[in-house]
Amino acid sequence: MGCIASSQRVDVTTMPNTSSWQVDTGKETVLIALVRLDQDIASSEKLHPAQRLAVVSAELQSIQQEIKEFEEMTSPVANAESYAKTMHQIFVNLDLYRRPMLASENEDFVANVNRKEMRKLELIWLRVREKELQSEKRSLHAQLLRIRTMYIQLQQLLSCLWSENQRPEIPLEVACERAIAFRDALASVSARLRAAAESAHTALKLLDDALPAWKLTTVGKSGWERTRACSDACRLLVHARCGERGARRVLVATAAPRAARALRLALDYAFTDTMHDYKYQRATEAFLQFKEALVQLVNSIHQVILNNVENLAVAEKELMENRRKLRAARVNDIVKRGLADLKYESSTLTSLKITPRQ
Repeated sequence: MGCIASSQRVDVTTMPNTSSWQVDTGKETVLIALVRLDQDIASSEKLHPAQRLAVVSAELQSIQQEIKEFEEMTSPVANAESYAKTMHQIFVNLDLYRRPMLASENEDFVANVNRKEMRKLELIWLRVREKELQSEKRSLHAQLLRIRTMYIQLQQLLSCLWSENQRPEIPLEVACERAIAFRDALASVSARLRAAAESAHTALKLLDDALPAWKLTTVGKSGWERTRACSDACRLLVHARCGERGARRVLVATAAPRAARALRLALDYAFTDTMHDYKYQRATEAFLQFKEALVQLVNSIHQVILNNVENLAVAEKELMENRRKLRAARVNDIVKRGLADLKYESSTLTSLKITPRQ
């Protein structure tokens, strides 16, 4: 257990040279330092930053690839108001407010314009999400650097106190390494599931906000009010679809469900569908079916998370017990050898390292 587990070795910034024990420890003894480092490592790993970083990095890479594809053909709108104004101008130019029967004849043209505007909204969402992930990635890097520093310090302390084949309870070290590997495997699954659940929950919230706005599209007093309500609903639904796609991205489920495909088509024709009762009802049903699919996705993820949490708790408990036993064995050996009061400082540890150990 003297070093970081292989599953936790992720690409991070190069560590500074810590071989000289440049730590302001005051009067800390090697006994206290060993216990402190071991407990700090265990505490820092409770939130599984390495596993979370793997999920964040994968999602960030996928989003950045999507952004490149979008930027080849899409330039973002300045704000949400531009979307409503663009669609309003189309309706004015085609005289659809005064002659709603023309909506059916021009629905493909309006849908094409709307589709391009919604791609701009998707690009905005992707860029916001990219910034969020980049910020979290930097924070996780900092956490992992701290953990790696503590692992290096612990390894150096162990190498000063014992040679490789003289450490107490070597079988316990092996047991700890196995427990860490098992814990990390479960934590990787947990991090992926929790990220997917978070994206799906966000999508559900956006959808719940969109449905009231969608209802306003048929009761607005003016054409502008109805178009503005429709643009608000479409913007929220586009972002909800992005959230649902984000959940599938994390779960590596590339195929979109039927409800998501139906939603996309309904969004394309949303503005002209509001002018016909039966088409409006059909679009509303597509939105509700998408919500039902999201609820099913969330429930499925939660079911797997519950099983994972139970297994992860058992693994954490086993690892904690193994670490406690190994720490106690090391402490007892230090006390037995009369090194309990040895100061945790560079000069003392260097002299101890070159002194033959009994």
